[in-house]
Amino acid sequence: MLSLSALAEAAPDKSKPAPAAEAAPGANVPASTVRAAAEKTIDVKPATKPGAKKGADGSSTLTGAGGKPAMKGPKIPEELRAQLQKQLEARVDRDVAQIKKLRGEAIGLLTTFVNETPREAREMPEAMLRLGELKWELEREQFVDRFKAWESKPVDQRGAAPEPNFQPSRDLFARVLKDYPWFSEYDLALYVDGFLAYEQGKQDEALARFDKILKDHPRSRFVPDAHMARAEALFNGKYDYAGALVEYEQVLKYKQSELYGLALFKSAWCMWRLGRTEEAAKRFVSVFEVTDGNGTSGNKVSAAQRKQLDELQSEALKYLVEVFTEDEKNTAQDVYGFLTKIGGDRFAGKVVRALAVQFYDQAHYERGIEAYELLLKLEPASPEAGQWVLQIAQGYASVEDYPKLKATYERAVTGYTPGSAWAKTQGDPAVVQRTTANIEKQLREHALQLHAKAQKDKTSRAEFEGAAGLYDVYLSKFSNERQAYQIHYYLGEIYFHHLDRGNDAATHYMAAARAIPKEEAEKEPLKTLRHDAIYNAIAALELVRFAELEARKKQPQGSAFQETEADKKFAEALDLYAQLYPNDPALPELFFRQGKQYYDYGVYDSAVKIWGSLVEKFPRSQYALAAGELILDSFNRAKNYENIETWARRLKTAPAFSSDANQKKLDTLIVQAVFKQGEQKAANGEHLEAAKAYLRAAREFPKDPRAAQACVNAELAAQKAGDITTLKEGAQLVTGKEYRDKPESPQGAWIAATTLQSMGLFAESADFHEAIAGLNDREHPNYAKYEHAKDAAYNAVILRVATGENDKAVSDGNRYLQQFGSTPEADEVVFQMGKAHQNAGRNKEAADLYRRYVARSKNQDHRVQGYVLLAQALVKTGDERGADEALKSAVDIGKHRKGELGPDGKYAAAHARYMEGERILARFDKIEIQGDVKQLSNRLKQKAELLKQASAIFLDVVSLGVAEWTTAALYQIGRTYEQFAKAMKDAPPPSGLSDADKEAYQQQIDEFVVPIEERSLDAYENGWKKATELQIYNQWTAKMREALGRLNSELYPPFKEVGFDVRSQGPAPLPPLIDSPRRAGEKAALATPKKETGKPTASAAPSTDEKAITPDEEKPEAKPAPAKPAAKPAKPTKKKGAK
Repeated sequence: MLSLSALAEAAPDKSKPAPAAEAAPGANVPASTVRAAAEKTIDVKPATKPGAKKGADGSSTLTGAGGKPAMKGPKIPEELRAQLQKQLEARVDRDVAQIKKLRGEAIGLLTTFVNETPREAREMPEAMLRLGELKWELEREQFVDRFKAWESKPVDQRGAAPEPNFQPSRDLFARVLKDYPWFSEYDLALYVDGFLAYEQGKQDEALARFDKILKDHPRSRFVPDAHMARAEALFNGKYDYAGALVEYEQVLKYKQSELYGLALFKSAWCMWRLGRTEEAAKRFVSVFEVTDGNGTSGNKVSAAQRKQLDELQSEALKYLVEVFTEDEKNTAQDVYGFLTKIGGDRFAGKVVRALAVQFYDQAHYERGIEAYELLLKLEPASPEAGQWVLQIAQGYASVEDYPKLKATYERAVTGYTPGSAWAKTQGDPAVVQRTTANIEKQLREHALQLHAKAQKDKTSRAEFEGAAGLYDVYLSKFSNERQAYQIHYYLGEIYFHHLDRGNDAATHYMAAARAIPKEEAEKEPLKTLRHDAIYNAIAALELVRFAELEARKKQPQGSAFQETEADKKFAEALDLYAQLYPNDPALPELFFRQGKQYYDYGVYDSAVKIWGSLVEKFPRSQYALAAGELILDSFNRAKNYENIETWARRLKTAPAFSSDANQKKLDTLIVQAVFKQGEQKAANGEHLEAAKAYLRAAREFPKDPRAAQACVNAELAAQKAGDITTLKEGAQLVTGKEYRDKPESPQGAWIAATTLQSMGLFAESADFHEAIAGLNDREHPNYAKYEHAKDAAYNAVILRVATGENDKAVSDGNRYLQQFGSTPEADEVVFQMGKAHQNAGRNKEAADLYRRYVARSKNQDHRVQGYVLLAQALVKTGDERGADEALKSAVDIGKHRKGELGPDGKYAAAHARYMEGERILARFDKIEIQGDVKQLSNRLKQKAELLKQASAIFLDVVSLGVAEWTTAALYQIGRTYEQFAKAMKDAPPPSGLSDADKEAYQQQIDEFVVPIEERSLDAYENGWKKATELQIYNQWTAKMREALGRLNSELYPPFKEVGFDVRSQGPAPLPPLIDSPRRAGEKAALATPKKETGKPTASAAPSTDEKAITPDEEKPEAKPAPAKPAAKPAKPTKKKGAK
């Protein structure tokens, strides 16, 4: 715990009414002095029962119950619509005028024809028939004109209403029927005359005409019309439903007739009237199939016919619902089951929709709800689905089932608003917007209506709970609506005045106060509403807090009290009150007293919140200084050092803490808090946060005596966290100008270097090794006497060579030789410098260093490796003799001091012997067979001798027993013989030879070549068998197997084994070093590799005291050196069974 006594002693001026006179903890908590406003009365109209509104004719006005659906798709703009309407009307007027003109001409021509043509002419009946039809049309138009003229007169001047005069047309039809029985369209004349007789009210004459059609023209196209006329006469005139049904059934035999749908509907109606209910229902459903606009027939009818079919379907639907609702036991599910049973499930939606409306009209709400639920199952993606859910809510509201009412609205706001699955299925966004608006409106109205009802009934808790539930649902979706503050306020009223939920009441009161628009809150009535809201919130919380504090008094002395929800909200309410009414002079003292009350009970979080608001909102108040001090003390008691730091920094800018003494105290407190944070977080395993805390202290307070140790602690914490970036920041800081003279500086650099090295970040590690080596001088005595200074200088060289930074490696090597030239490791440094020069292409400098190294090194493995590298460098410089000598020295050590060599030395010795063989082969390849014939024999002898020497050397390589070079040597023996034989065969014969001599020459060459090829094949076979025996598979064995297939494909066909190419590859080189890997896990961060000296690694944790590591504690590793990279790829390890 920090020392805060100096701050705690400060107090407000005693001459002022300070808070020092507070009651001791446990004293009675005074009752709230904030009086809540009276509950506001909800004034809304009571909810009305749902049900379809009836039109003037008694028909239902609800859409969607079988009526035509609303128009969909893009709409024509109104201006364009008006323009097009005028054009269409003008076009129609022109067409009508043209029709009238043409009809007048036709009547004139036909009249002349009838009057002047002999009666017995064949054309006469058709002419009279057409003339009668035209006069019929003309009379209908003239009748309309006469009726309009009659209607335009005053009532007392009208006289008898005009009647249509179809007699001239009927006279013409009568002449046709009397004089021309042989006329081919005689049935048409009968039909038209019968129709006109009906129009004149002469039903007997009409029926006579239709009977004659049935009797004399049984195949006429007007047979269904005749039966329909007879049926209608029985249905409408005599109410003979049985007789009418017989005639309708006759019409139904003609399915292509336009009267089929009407006959089907009328027959269903007859069955219903005759008590055949189930048959009637089936037939009504059949009407849907006939009149369905989506069916096949629907695509073949005109607009006028479509309108008639729609009206027919609507009528059928109305009567079908009547059939189903006659029995009160029938439910929507029963209806759906019946429709499915009879194959009418395609129309179930229309029927159930109308059924739901009918149930609500009859106040059968439970059955109506069931119908709407069924609709949602049948058509879940319907644009009307949201309206159906609202109808369900209307039903539950009517039966006063408030839990289900709330659940239904929850379903509405989640399932039928933007973003819901239903909304995504709607092609028109306006549908979703309209549905959402309807949900918002109906939900708000229902909630207000139920609240008003509860206030009127006064004693119903269920009604208040129901209204609160609806308010809650509303706010879950529509809290951003402009009037949502009203809902918040009313919900707070219910919780506060009726449901004893003070915390929740305060939440909504405060939400209401916040949501009222600022410009409106300055005017009545919202000005009073906002003030009442915040006062009621404080009053509600005061009641809750009073009960909680009373309960706390009964707990044991010294108990730790946690901040409750009421505590948090009370601080929030005070803060809001101060925000809305900042000029209230009583606020500072109110804030201080409330905070002190929490402080005395040990509820520090609440105390700090309230005092924090006091300091920020009233910085010059007499209570600000004491509040700030007690804030810091509260955090100190709770051991919350992060907030101590935060608040100490904030208080540095507060007017109450502007004095120099207070500023100094705050600075000291900040440093202490930061160190405590590091200790606390490290102890809790939060190593990264601990590291950042230490770094913050080091950067901000470099003059503090613990600042350098903070850098070291930051590194050790970052090491455990596996955070490389933070570790490097700490190391760079501790080796910088501010801290490089501190005793902790070299240790910080060493920790970073060894940690980065252990993680394979060799370049970054070398930077810090170089920093240690570079600061090892008189000006930096702490580095000069540091125990790992030599190790760091050595590791810098090794790591730079490993990362290919050759110039830096040479520079680091020269520095090492300058500082530690007499140490045993100096020879190894020379060797590494040689490799750096060689890798950089500076072979002469490399050779000089290798000569020095092999002359002084006592490690035989290293000497052999040095000779091999020396030979390679000398070859590059052109010193062939020197290269031969270097290789010979390496081979001599390999043979004569074999017992002193380890695997690396043996590998290098075999490599050297192999290189000798390669050099012999190079000489062998330079001798060409072509040339002077006289010297051919000498050239062949030379090549044969060199081939023999090379073979002997390669066999010697095999004897050294190094797997890679053994297989390479065996391959080279076979390849050399094969190439020699090929060169012999490809060499052209000497010039000047005759064809016979050339053939003889070639024959001798072939005889000479065959044994060589056989030796080549033998060498390949022996090498392959040896490699197989040793289970060696690398690039050389692959080449041998390929050569065998080339020379003897019968015995060694090409390999088809999957994976042979992969396993025959040479040793894969190590991948390039990655830039900056992040190692997750403490073990990876701490696993520092060991150098050959075997010294222990550093694993010290950050210190929680002023010094992280003492001399008696574990120390970082003395000299961690990375494994030396080989000059060639790593040797394959021979394992039994390896492939």
